[in-house]
Amino acid sequence: MRRKFIAAVLALSVAASAAGGYVPMTGIKQAIRSWLDRDKVLSTHFAGEASDETWGGVFTPDDMVTLKKDRDRDFVILNLTDLHFGDYDYRRFTAWGVIFTAKQLVKRFKPDLITVSGDIVCTDSTVYSVQRFTDLMESFGVPWAPVFGNHDDEGNCDLQYLADVMRKGPHCILRKGPASMGVGNYVVGIAEDDGRGGEKLVEALVMMDSHHAACNAEQVEWFAWAAQGLRRLGGDVEITTMMHIPLAQYQYGFDEQWDGEKKTWKSGSGAVGTCGEKVCCARDADGAPVDNGLFAQIKKAGGRYVFCGHDHLNNFSLVYDGVRLTYMMKIGRASGFSPLLNGGTRIVVGSGGIVRISDESVLRTVLAVETNE
Repeated sequence: MRRKFIAAVLALSVAASAAGGYVPMTGIKQAIRSWLDRDKVLSTHFAGEASDETWGGVFTPDDMVTLKKDRDRDFVILNLTDLHFGDYDYRRFTAWGVIFTAKQLVKRFKPDLITVSGDIVCTDSTVYSVQRFTDLMESFGVPWAPVFGNHDDEGNCDLQYLADVMRKGPHCILRKGPASMGVGNYVVGIAEDDGRGGEKLVEALVMMDSHHAACNAEQVEWFAWAAQGLRRLGGDVEITTMMHIPLAQYQYGFDEQWDGEKKTWKSGSGAVGTCGEKVCCARDADGAPVDNGLFAQIKKAGGRYVFCGHDHLNNFSLVYDGVRLTYMMKIGRASGFSPLLNGGTRIVVGSGGIVRISDESVLRTVLAVETNE
């Protein structure tokens, strides 16, 4: 009888959420509900509604999400990556460490925007973990913008469903983008007053779905279209690309700037940080990095920064062919972990664009880059 009562209460809570309002599910409620529904959940596939968004024509402000920056203060972005929440295996418990660390970082830095660069959930069941993640993000009360990684759709929820759950959060600014390009290709603009009664774009974050290896050809064309439109709207607006999986140029830059004999960065290279594993970019059958053409479009657009996650033991940052390529710091203990690389990445945006990038643990700054390239 008690079990039926608990199930009825939880069913009402879920029904209220489905009706359109965002209803966070507490840890206790989620644990009970997942225990009651485990067999059913593991045998069910959860599919979301495919996006009907299109692109083309003239890029307008409606084609991006715009956030406001105060003229007299920096705009702080906190990035989290590779959280790896799961419903039923050990990741259900390692998630508590991620939650604690995220809360400490948000309390410390008071970000204006939280970006999340993929592998948010993983394992064969993710229907409860995506809700747990969404509840965590919403608890901070600030805008948050995720992209997906290669593990996010490996379980019983497709990316459309994950996006649908996240988008119920009132602070989530994720846009799905055209379905032919994946899920989560969109632009976040950061604007401040121009002193003449209007607004000036100071930073544009191009958020991209890198799928299981790399962006597809349509995404490269879409990036070029969006970048051209951003230049038309914002003049010298700084364009930054965020995704999960690194570009081939991360490997090219490492090969060029790493001294294999001395096991350190070459003098004068300007590269900083740790390379603890092989660069996991798209590769051909022989293991050579595959260049999908996106970097060339980033260069053509005058883009200065690319950020990625994916490689849990890498946090290096280097400049290759005029573009700073940076790994963002992994958070949490699940799925490959180093205690020295556990936290988030803080990106500070001033009136002229990005001025500082730093990897932050709960206790200290791990590395910092003053961006005066």
